[in-house]
Amino acid sequence: MNKLETPKEAGVIVMHDLTTDSLVLTQRSTEMSEHPGEICFPGGRWQEGDDNLYATALRELREELDIDSSRIQLQRSMAFERTLTGYIIHPWLVTIESIEPYKANLGEVSAVFSLPLAEVSNLGNYQEVTVKRYGVDIKSYQYMASTYFVWGATARIMMQLSKKSK
Repeated sequence: MNKLETPKEAGVIVMHDLTTDSLVLTQRSTEMSEHPGEICFPGGRWQEGDDNLYATALRELREELDIDSSRIQLQRSMAFERTLTGYIIHPWLVTIESIEPYKANLGEVSAVFSLPLAEVSNLGNYQEVTVKRYGVDIKSYQYMASTYFVWGATARIMMQLSKKSK
């Protein structure tokens, strides 16, 4: 059985900072066992004790950035995305007046940055890529308007926002 046959559930918070009109992303610590150094939204894998995947995403938001759920407003759930490593990621779009103050957990997060929503909403900022994993060609996308390398499920989630904004 390969990784594509054993899905793992995860929840992420797609956070729209209203003060800066931008999306908040993180770079995972290089010390993490899975996806080290990759760009992602705050969130993570479901754990025993989480009521549901939204609760998972909120728990991870608190663990990674010390942002309490009382500071955010849920806007809507988004379509799930599959990763090449067997995860099914369930994203939730939320708004926050301002990400400030926050405190990054350096054991999990090495950087926190924002991308202007106007750039994220521009489909011209995405490039299709084909990745071969486990002997299978998989179509994905890369976001091109950032110095950070944003690709895969994170870029596809961002593309959902650009398609909704049209």
